[in-house]
Amino acid sequence: MTVNTEDFHGGVSIDPDRVRWAMWGEVDAAVQSRVEADLGEHLRATADEPLTVDLSEVTFIDSGGLRLLYDAAEAKPTPPVLVGTPGKVLDLLRLSGVETMFVLQD
Repeated sequence: MTVNTEDFHGGVSIDPDRVRWAMWGEVDAAVQSRVEADLGEHLRATADEPLTVDLSEVTFIDSGGLRLLYDAAEAKPTPPVLVGTPGKVLDLLRLSGVETMFVLQD
């Protein structure tokens, strides 16, 4: 999935060659509503494959972005690997009690 980054303040791109997402900018409820269907389709199409999510370019995340990560964790047989998780995102994962649903990698 390709997203025109000029039109949005944040988003999620899906690497078509790997089971990998890259989240960037402000991942909020607006982003969630815009990408949720595509991400769900990707999760179903790659159900048995491990997912990696690159968070290194995320500047803000709210419950909408957290929901996207939670849904990914629930859909996969193994915990998604979160790469480059900013401190603010890590704090939200811990505060929400879902940190253990993921593998954190630098």
